[in-house]
Amino acid sequence: MDKDLPPNIYDRPFLKLTLLLTGSMTVLAGAGITAAIPDIQEFFAYHENAQLFSKLMLTIPAFFIAILAPFAGRIIDHFGRKIPLIISLIVYAVAGTAGFYLSDMITLLLSRAFLGLAVAGIMTVNTTLIGDYFHGKARSKFMGWQGAFMAFGGVVFVTVGGMLADFSWRLPFLVYGFSIIILLLTFFYIYEPVLKRNNNHSPRGKNRRGFKRYRLVYLTAFLGMLFFYMIPTQIPFLLFKTGYNSNSSIGYAISLAILAGAILSVNYGRIRARLSFYQIYSITFFLMGMGFIMISFFHSYYTILSGLIVAGFGTGLLMPNTNLWLISIAPQHQRGRLVGILNLFVYSGQFLSPVLVYPLIRWQTINFSFGISGSVMLLIAAFFLFKKRRSSSLVN
Repeated sequence: MDKDLPPNIYDRPFLKLTLLLTGSMTVLAGAGITAAIPDIQEFFAYHENAQLFSKLMLTIPAFFIAILAPFAGRIIDHFGRKIPLIISLIVYAVAGTAGFYLSDMITLLLSRAFLGLAVAGIMTVNTTLIGDYFHGKARSKFMGWQGAFMAFGGVVFVTVGGMLADFSWRLPFLVYGFSIIILLLTFFYIYEPVLKRNNNHSPRGKNRRGFKRYRLVYLTAFLGMLFFYMIPTQIPFLLFKTGYNSNSSIGYAISLAILAGAILSVNYGRIRARLSFYQIYSITFFLMGMGFIMISFFHSYYTILSGLIVAGFGTGLLMPNTNLWLISIAPQHQRGRLVGILNLFVYSGQFLSPVLVYPLIRWQTINFSFGISGSVMLLIAAFFLFKKRRSSSLVN
């Protein structure tokens, strides 16, 4: 246990709960209104690009997270973790619930932009604090629990959002008010960690080799989220064609995929104790790729669900492995900045997902886009499986 941490850090249940709930707020940013997207598109059908704009409701926060997360990282490295987190949660509550009463597409997208600003702060602080508070096996275990908690939160948010959307597409926006509870918990239970400052200057060549480590993490995170976000942005429209076109049915389907991911996330600590980061990524992209290929060939509600479950198992390992990989090699005094850059790539992948997939759909079909994406992910899985381990400190 680190001497700079309180001796009872691992016995603070409310601190752990606050961190877990805070992480789930980033999932809610998109998941809460996923099932309502078709109804939002119908409400704004008069708009020329209603289909694209309705999907941007999910991804516009990711665009602003991508832009602002590196700045958030620098801010928390200089000014601390707690105050930026509190401010971010306040903005989250106001911007997230705005869709309940706004009726103009432009102002709705603007509110989603402010939501992205809030998530940039929340996600960066949350991941950084896990790196600050926990070490070794405890960190791996908690990172797995965070992934599972985010997945379970996604199940709850998507399911509740789907049920509320059956009454009105506006009601799911009220779920964002849950952040007020997290705000209160943060105020009482989150504390500023004692940071170790490293005044030694490493040789320039060593810094460059270190940055190559980060580049691989960042690229993998970008690609992983690019494919992962096809589930909330494309699956609702794919399922709509099967005849199961109620918002609750769409919510249940996506929730099932998230629940499958939670099963592996909760066991991430055990998996990480036996496998390297590369091996875990190989499993991640293999499962996601196979699931996507299954979806591409299936055309009924329940067969598509089977593909979602397989892909969901893979997604459950994606972010725990990514976050742990980075914070394990990032110096503590630079952790916020490096996590912020990671979030830039993660949320760039989310934002660009519908934009890059859209031409494939226009050219062929949604099923075809899943088939191509699945094939690419199988190639990525092979890359990690056969890649030579040139740096044991990076992989293990």
